[in-house]
Amino acid sequence: MGGLALLIGTGSRDLGLISGVFAVAAFRLIPAVRSILNSWVTLQNASHTITIVEEGISNEPQQESERESSFVFKHVLELRGLSFAFPDGHTLFGGLNLNIGCGERIGVRGASGAGKSTLFNLMLGFLPPTDGKILIDGRELTVANRSEWHKLVGYVPQEIFIIEGTLTDNIVLGQPQADRTKVIQVLEQVQLKEWADELPQGLDTPLGEYGSRLSGGQKQRIGIARALYKEAEVLFFDEATSALDNRTEQEINKALEILSLQHRELTLIVIAHRESSLAFCERILDLDTCKIVYNKNR
Repeated sequence: MGGLALLIGTGSRDLGLISGVFAVAAFRLIPAVRSILNSWVTLQNASHTITIVEEGISNEPQQESERESSFVFKHVLELRGLSFAFPDGHTLFGGLNLNIGCGERIGVRGASGAGKSTLFNLMLGFLPPTDGKILIDGRELTVANRSEWHKLVGYVPQEIFIIEGTLTDNIVLGQPQADRTKVIQVLEQVQLKEWADELPQGLDTPLGEYGSRLSGGQKQRIGIARALYKEAEVLFFDEATSALDNRTEQEINKALEILSLQHRELTLIVIAHRESSLAFCERILDLDTCKIVYNKNR
């Protein structure tokens, strides 16, 4: 555009031909410009993760006040008058009260957009509530102490990320030393021990890029095994079985129920659309009405 303006200003001849050349050049540049703009938007959306990664890899020693804020979950996780609203004023839920006892199996259901995933983000400390508090055994969860809370919880999303490594690598997931005995124990707990024994290299078998050699059910069990390996006391399942077929979903639910019976202190909080995914839960929070429903099947 600057070049065209300069040519017009100087009154050069053959503007039609030169304008055509500029038009072709501009047309060829459009895909590159679009790609640059898309990349810029992606960088802007992901920029907040830099702060989180920096906090995670920080080697600064804990201050005395931080050590005192360590969480111990032995009794109850309490949502007291919890409310959340977006900056534009749209409110997802308000005045939510819920006590989750240690060892309970709690389901969360609601229509799309009701705030199920937002509730998880609040309970994990990623979002501050608009109003109300989240208390763990009476201690309020805040941004300052959420890292201590994260040591006690495990998160199993809908899509399990599988690194390009061995079965052991994917369960230990970044911890410096792998306890193979412990890996075998968690594989037994999620009912993957027999499958692991049949692998050509056992625990050292590569799982392929992004878990290309795994089924959906096996990926979900590996996600659960990760949480158990870190000895999580509270497991959050965010639509973890929604992409699975009915048979695999039933197998996962059965494994979770057996796991809950074997470890009475393990607390399970599950988000799901399908009622069948909440069949093993004792109580169900309906976010559409903000009321607790007792599972008739339990």
